[in-house]
Amino acid sequence: MSEFTCNGISRSFKNFQLDHISFSMEGGYFYVLIGVNGSGKTTLLNCISGVTDRFTGDARIDGASLKNTPVEYRQKLGYISEARPFFLEKSLLENGELYREFYPNWSSGDYLRYLEHFELNPSRQVCGLSKGESMKFQTAFVLAHHPRFLFLDEPLDGFDPVFRRSFLDLLRDLLDLDMGILLSTHITEDLDRMADYLLIMENGKLSRCETKEQLSDDYADITGRNARHIRDLLELEHRGGAR
Repeated sequence: MSEFTCNGISRSFKNFQLDHISFSMEGGYFYVLIGVNGSGKTTLLNCISGVTDRFTGDARIDGASLKNTPVEYRQKLGYISEARPFFLEKSLLENGELYREFYPNWSSGDYLRYLEHFELNPSRQVCGLSKGESMKFQTAFVLAHHPRFLFLDEPLDGFDPVFRRSFLDLLRDLLDLDMGILLSTHITEDLDRMADYLLIMENGKLSRCETKEQLSDDYADITGRNARHIRDLLELEHRGGAR
C-alpha cells in the first residue's frame, strides 16, 4: 500500500504563517482537510503538490522526495486545483499530448475514455471551458497518469448538490483502486459518509488529524450525544473542547 508523509511544512507570509505541518496518509483512504477560508488549506496543498518551492520541510510518496527527487514525486501525485498550469489556447487533446511525456504511466486511451465519460470534446480549447468542465478536464487528465495519491483543492465550491454527489461518486470508485485522496473543503454536507480521516486546519496550524470515529468519540464524551455531521465535530473543535 502506498504511503504519503510530510514533515515540518512551513511557509511564511507578511500576515500569515503555515506552521510546521506534519501528517501521513495511506492509499485507499479518503482524507478531508477542513477549515474556514484563509486557514491555510490551499497554501498547504500548493506546497506538498509542488506548485511552489518556497517552503521548508519535505514530503514523500513511497520514498520519493519532493525536495530531492521532485520528478519522481510528481509522477506519483495528481493535483486538481485552479492553480494547475495548462496550455489555455490549446485543445484538451493537445494538452494531454504535451504533458504525457512527464508521466511514465500515462494512458492516452484512458484519457480519451474519461473525456468521453465527462462529455468533453477533445478538440475544445481549455480557455473555453466552464468551471465545471474545467474540473472534469483536470480529473480526466489526472486519472490518465494513474497517480498513487490525488489532492483536490476546494473541488466542490460553487457547484450544485447534483454535481457534487456525482463527483464524489467518482472519487469513491478510486478508493477501490487503493488511491489515497486528500480533499480540502469548507463544505462538509456531502462528506459525512465518505471521510475516513479528518484533518482540521486553524490559522495555519493542523489542530487535529484523526479518524472520523476518534473525533466522534471525543464529541460524545464531551457533549453526551452523538455527532450527526462533520460540521458538529468542527463546531466542537472551534470551541476548543475536543482535545
